[in-house]
Order: sequence, then C-alpha cells, then structure tokens
Amino acid sequence: MKQIVPILIAALLGLTAGYILNSDKRPDDSSSDSTQDDLIAKLRKELKEAEARSGKVDVINTETEKVIEKVVEISPEEYIANLKQLRPTGETRQQTMQEIIHYMVGLTKAEEKSLPAIEGFFETGQDIEYEATAQAFDRQRQEAKEAEARGEEAKPSGIGQFITSGFGSYFLTSMVQNMKRELEPGSMRLGLFDVVHDIGGPKAEEILAKVLSETGRGLEVAYLDRILSEIAPDKYQEEVLAAVHELLTNPPDTNGNSLLDESSRMFLFSVLVKYKDATFVETAKLMIITPEGRVDGAVVNYLTTILGEKAVPLLYAKVKDENLTDDGDKMALGDAILKHVGTNIESNAFFTEVVTNKELGPLRFLALGHMTGGDRNESTLRNRQKLIADIKKTSPEDESLNRALDGTHNRIEVMIDPSKAEELGTGGGRNILEQFFNRGRQEKKTN
Repeated sequence: MKQIVPILIAALLGLTAGYILNSDKRPDDSSSDSTQDDLIAKLRKELKEAEARSGKVDVINTETEKVIEKVVEISPEEYIANLKQLRPTGETRQQTMQEIIHYMVGLTKAEEKSLPAIEGFFETGQDIEYEATAQAFDRQRQEAKEAEARGEEAKPSGIGQFITSGFGSYFLTSMVQNMKRELEPGSMRLGLFDVVHDIGGPKAEEILAKVLSETGRGLEVAYLDRILSEIAPDKYQEEVLAAVHELLTNPPDTNGNSLLDESSRMFLFSVLVKYKDATFVETAKLMIITPEGRVDGAVVNYLTTILGEKAVPLLYAKVKDENLTDDGDKMALGDAILKHVGTNIESNAFFTEVVTNKELGPLRFLALGHMTGGDRNESTLRNRQKLIADIKKTSPEDESLNRALDGTHNRIEVMIDPSKAEELGTGGGRNILEQFFNRGRQEKKTN
C-alpha cells in the first residue's frame, strides 16, 4: 500500500506537467482539456482513497517538490473499534496480542481524549477474553452445549473442573491474592482499566469508581481494588468490600459462560482476606458446602485464614460428613485442618486418621509435610514429636509409616536444634516422600 501512493502522486504530477507544457500547442482543443481535467480529478480521488487506506498523508512542498509524509491521527473511537475486532487465537496469537498492546498504547498516548470512548465501551458491558485458558474454557463450554443439544453426553471441562473444585479453588484463592499487572492483559476490559489508570486524573478515577459500583465480576472488583488503591489509598475500601459482600450474597446469573465468571468467588474471597474482613464470617460458614453438595474451597481458604485454629472444629465436622465423597473436596478441608497439627486436638486426630489409612496409599504421607511447616514454636514442634510417638505405638507393624515418621521426627529435632543435623542424618535435605517412594532403590543399594 505504501508503494501505491507515490506512484499515484508521480502520475498526477506527470500528467499535470504534461498538460502545462502542451497547453500552448493546442489552445483551442476544449475536448482535450475536458478529458485531462476528468483524468486529473479521477487520479486525485484515487490518491485520497489510497491515503486513507495507508494511514498517512503525503504533502508536496511546491518549492522543493519534496514529498513529506505525515501520519494520520487515529481517533480513540477507531482504536476501540479495532480492539473489538481482535481475537488472539492459534498461530497468530502473539502477533495479535502485539497489535492489541499497540492500540492500548495509542489510547494511553491520546490521554484524556480517550476517556469518553473507553467509558462508552465500559457501559456496553462487552468484553473479549485474551487469556488462552479462558478461551479454551469458553470453547469447551460451547462444545458441551452443542453436545447437549444433540442429545449427547457433554464432556466436562478440565479447566473449569479444577477452578470450581474444592481443591482447586482452595489453593488458587491464595495465589490470586498476589495479583499484579501483566504485560499482556487478560481481557479487553482489564487492559482498558490499566489504560485509564495510566492516563490518570479526576475523570479517570471517576470512571474506574463507576465501573466498580456496577460490575458483576469478582475478578474486576479485585482488579479495580488494586488499581484504585494505587490512585487513592484506602479511599475505596468500603466501596470494594460492599461490592464483594453484594456479589457473594446475590451473585449475578452468568450461567458459567465465562472463565472470568466461573472464577469470581475466588477473587471476591481473596479481597476479604486482603482486608482481613471478619464481618462476613458468619455468612461464609453457611457457604462451605455448595447447593450441589461440593466444598467451596474459596470459602475454606477465607475461614481458615481469618479464624485460624477456631475454624478447625467446623471444618473437621464437614470432612467427617459421609455425604462428602469427592477426594479433592476432602483435600481442601484436610489441608486447612492440618495447619494446626500439634496445637489442636481435632487436627491431631485427623492427622492420625490420614497417615494410618493404608487405603490412601502413598498419598497419606503428604500429610507429613504439615509436621515441619507452619507454626514452628518449640512447644508446637515438641507436641508433634509426641504425636508421632503415639502413632508409632498404635501401628507397630506398618514399617513404611514408621520409617516416614522417624524421618519426620528427626527433621523436627533439627528444626529445634540445627546442630543435630549431621548426627541425625538430615543434612542432605532428602524429604520424607523421597525416602518413601525411592525405598526400593535404596534397598537395592544396601544388598
């Protein structure tokens, strides 16, 4: 396209010059003049169309006949329109993301002139998800709906299953608490939030605060909380918490059509944890088990973080519920309970149940990690050693367990007195799971 404009200019200049040079030769040829004028007009029209397509204007300096290129300014509305057309997928994903970032930068450089167009887009409620995992989730959901419409069994979404499982949401809630700005935005709206933040000023703050009051997405509440906290620290905390409470008690009907919607609760509870908001505890206690009979890991994460050891009796009662059959749900509850092994009777009881349950196979030894993590007060560590001794007395025939318990006991002793590392043979840093899973290889070496 860049080659077309100079060619048209040259043609126009050449034709004009030829007309001027030959004007004295045929002064009375009016029909020729008319033809030349029509052709010049036609070329001018084509030139303007080419200029529009190429995104620049060529200005001719009549004194030097030098062509000067000027870049055509793109309006914020055009930037928004272009962004709405882009879908970063497949092999062209990286190239498309670069184009998206280019438009975002263009809006930022336009400064306050961009704000009306961006605000108008926010008001439409539209969004385009850029994350590959989000797009995969959307695709899987659509395929599931189409299969259901055909009367076929819908295959479950692996991504969605993990996020909504007790185990997945429990651990992911801790991770999203440290959400930071990424180079590539997760969606068009999230990217525009950052653009408005970078533009700054009272109007930008007003726009972000308005979106906060209207959004139905937990991720957006958490994202806006981070941005507004940078713009005006502590100013919007009450508004943020009010939005979180409202969305948790009266969630919008999204039908799980988006990964961002599916993960909303994780982000909402992460905000409650961030502000150590205990005012929602009593309501959250009623949300541990979902209407579908599953554990809400985000709720478990919130309760164990805010209540600490006081949450153990409630969670222990839930994990003992015979109606709870999903292993992932039990793992979420179990991890929260085991955080207090050595200081809580019910935590100790649950630890004993897990490590002595041979039906769990090697997985039961994962619980041993809680004996050397978390609370490292000497009194707590000594209580854990006593618990180990008590378990060994009741399971003398379980050699694998006793070997793992001995190793854990020694590691605790070294935590209390590091000088004993060489004496107890824990200086090599080999963990308990490695000792157990590599037992066959170790036995071969000793033979």
